[in-house]
Amino acid sequence: MSLWDAFSANVQKFAPQAFTLNYEIANDPELSGQEYHACARHVAACRSLGMDVEEHFSGQPTAYKAVVKQPRQPALRVGILAEYDALPEIGHGCGHSAGGAVSFLAAAAFHAMPDLPVAVDLFGTPDEELHGGKVPMCEQGVFKDYDLVLMVHMSSCETTPNSRFLALDDYRVRFHGQTAHAAAHPWEGRNALNGATLSLHAIDMLRQHVLPDTRIGTYIVNGGTASNVIPDFAELECCIRHTTRTYLDQVVKRIMNCFAGAALATETTYEVEQVGYKYDDLIWNETATEVVRQVLREMKIPFVEPGIGGSSDIANISHQCPVLHLHLAMGDTFYPDHSREIADLVKSKTIEPVIVQGAEIIGRTVLRIAADPALKKAIRAEFDKSEK
Repeated sequence: MSLWDAFSANVQKFAPQAFTLNYEIANDPELSGQEYHACARHVAACRSLGMDVEEHFSGQPTAYKAVVKQPRQPALRVGILAEYDALPEIGHGCGHSAGGAVSFLAAAAFHAMPDLPVAVDLFGTPDEELHGGKVPMCEQGVFKDYDLVLMVHMSSCETTPNSRFLALDDYRVRFHGQTAHAAAHPWEGRNALNGATLSLHAIDMLRQHVLPDTRIGTYIVNGGTASNVIPDFAELECCIRHTTRTYLDQVVKRIMNCFAGAALATETTYEVEQVGYKYDDLIWNETATEVVRQVLREMKIPFVEPGIGGSSDIANISHQCPVLHLHLAMGDTFYPDHSREIADLVKSKTIEPVIVQGAEIIGRTVLRIAADPALKKAIRAEFDKSEK
């Protein structure tokens, strides 16, 4: 029996366990950093197959690392990522319950292969939607010795062989002023909302003078409580993205000047809090991506090339080793990311063949690279030459 035949047979064997894992997590959504039940279910599933599992991995209470396979002289060292956090009021509108089940199923199939020449670890990576649980792992150098790290993410109707993620910084900015009655003695007040609003105007004027791939999103979190009271407190959130971390850092400095100038002009004070970790841009690896294209063609899965998308903490890993982040279509109807429709899809029986398909994509990709030392070397060479 070939390695692929063995892997495929194992996928079918462990598929019911992966389906159960998905449904349990999809019907018990937990927010970022609070995925205690989801993490425990993943850990229990891995241990039921005999994997060694380290809980509280990288110091995070809802992260884990499972040792899937450790041959003495591996031809390839691979990390598979499992996400499982949900969205407020929506549930698994990003499909993480199913994506995590895909990763578990691929890991289970690899674990049951006695002659697998690949070292495989499965990482439970929490908090992708808010703070970025993969970032502290990167700060600890977890992924530096891997030849490839990969995962499959759910999509409503489009499959892509990889993803293009923007670097991201997110901030909460709080302005403080002096309250006063807006009609009786407004001159005694210092309007915190004016400070926040003026900073937003300055940011809007800045948009004309930044590169086209820059994305700046803002909203007012708190703007006061009554029209006849000058607010002494206002809060806004500002999310900034760009295709490269280097340029994003320059834009952030200019935006910080907008806050400082607005505070000066309105005689208010302000403070800035970073929300979550800084997300880097994803380092594209064309050689590895072409392997996935070939796999998708063999499996007769239609795909498109990714455009500039959002941001994800997996991009930080791509600065430590080659990374693949596939999107896999769950159907042929478009639904926006982070929607109730996607949360409903991962609860439906129609997700089961998609979970199997995702695991098979991972298996084919890993086995193809492991069987071709020149291909492995080319992927590493491209990574080494990339600008980080």
